[in-house]
Amino acid sequence: MTTGILFGLGAALLQSVSYLLSAIFISRYKSGATTHLIIVHIIVGVFALLLLPFIWHPLALEIEGYWLALLGAAATYMFGQFSLYKAIQHSVASRVSPLLGLKILVVAFIGITLLGHEYQWLQWLAVSLSVMGAIWLSASGGRVSKKAIGWVMATCTGYAVSDICIYYLIKHFSSMPLLSAAMLSVALCYSLCGLCCLAFWRRLKQPQEIIASTPAAITWFFALSCLFACFAELGVVFGGIVQSSRGIISILLTIMLASLSWGVTDPLPPRKILLQRITAASLMTLAIALFSIAE
Repeated sequence: MTTGILFGLGAALLQSVSYLLSAIFISRYKSGATTHLIIVHIIVGVFALLLLPFIWHPLALEIEGYWLALLGAAATYMFGQFSLYKAIQHSVASRVSPLLGLKILVVAFIGITLLGHEYQWLQWLAVSLSVMGAIWLSASGGRVSKKAIGWVMATCTGYAVSDICIYYLIKHFSSMPLLSAAMLSVALCYSLCGLCCLAFWRRLKQPQEIIASTPAAITWFFALSCLFACFAELGVVFGGIVQSSRGIISILLTIMLASLSWGVTDPLPPRKILLQRITAASLMTLAIALFSIAE
């Protein structure tokens, strides 16, 4: 369990860094969120293809056993990722990122209604605390526009379905060591995403945009690797609760950059707001503890 939590925290940190780098790109280049999405996933696809020979396993040839999970994970993930970039375009990363914790509710709902999962009352309390913390964190940063909230909900839905598909994709390779199964799933899923994005290569007209998108792509690839390993170890709901710590991480990164006066984030918040954010983060930490106790 400890390994899974560490993978989840690693995913949260790397995702927060990638969100911030994507927000900086979107604010500086006129090409917008869609072009950035394409560039990032072409680069991620290249990394995935390079990784594939090193973690190849004959089970990957049994496509009939996992093609639906693979296709579902890739398609709903890309929808979620596009929605995320649109949300950041209508707000700022430090306000959008905490709201992604709402994904846990969607995952739990799908698990109960479609997959027959059951959760103890303590686990439901953990889910509720995580969601409350996410909303509180986002609200402490200022008002989020209705358009941004709409895109956030679309993001959460896409990510939730993708997370469940990822879980079943990794499950197909369960006879392999945990990390190997997770990395093979990463390589297969994001090779597919990269190949699909190649169809839009003609949109990329400025080489500097590719260079500017590379840091976000690299951090995102390693974040995905940690995320897959986390889900394999903890499951989708518990993994999602751990991953929701990216909200406080995003805010801490924003505060750090604002203190450096780089001009890419909101200004430093007043002490009262900072205390609200710390309290909200404490709720999310308590949620991780409660869910782990109930496991």
